[in-house]
Amino acid sequence: MSKFRSGTLFALLALSTACASHRQGPVGPPPSDPIASVEAAELRSQGLGFARRGDLVRAQQYLSAARQKGFDERVVVPELVKVCIAASRLRAALAFAEPYLRRHPGDAGMQYVVGTIHMALGNLHEASNHLSGALFAGHLMTDAAFSLALVAEERGQPELVRAHLQEYLAESPRGRYALRARSMLLSLGADS
Repeated sequence: MSKFRSGTLFALLALSTACASHRQGPVGPPPSDPIASVEAAELRSQGLGFARRGDLVRAQQYLSAARQKGFDERVVVPELVKVCIAASRLRAALAFAEPYLRRHPGDAGMQYVVGTIHMALGNLHEASNHLSGALFAGHLMTDAAFSLALVAEERGQPELVRAHLQEYLAESPRGRYALRARSMLLSLGADS
């Protein structure tokens, strides 16, 4: 048999098999959704377990399902955002965090996280807005002041850099960024 005919016969056989299985419809019961019958608390628990084992995609799925089934979003959304960040899925983290912030605008910690995500994505205007929100959400977050200094530096605003660094050092003179803040102030020609 020629190469052409054997190839044609193979193609026809594959096509007839595909058509026959299509006419017969699905074989067996439809696949079940392993998440559908599980309670929200158990979904969260399983999602955290997947996160600990490094299966971040599945962790995100289970934590998201727990949220959709009514688990307290003040608990599960920060966990979801953390999983997305760990998986380098910054836009997915924002997709969970920003709607949450619209419902909970006073959450300074989430404002800070969203601001730093926007910094990482190069969205300096949004970063500045969220980091400022973290500062004014009811209590001062010194890390937000330092991050605002970095945003101002990136934007070429040395006076804002100086102001934010001085604010940071006034609130946290021995903080984790204190040495770098002092160094930045020295390079600006300001007294620390």
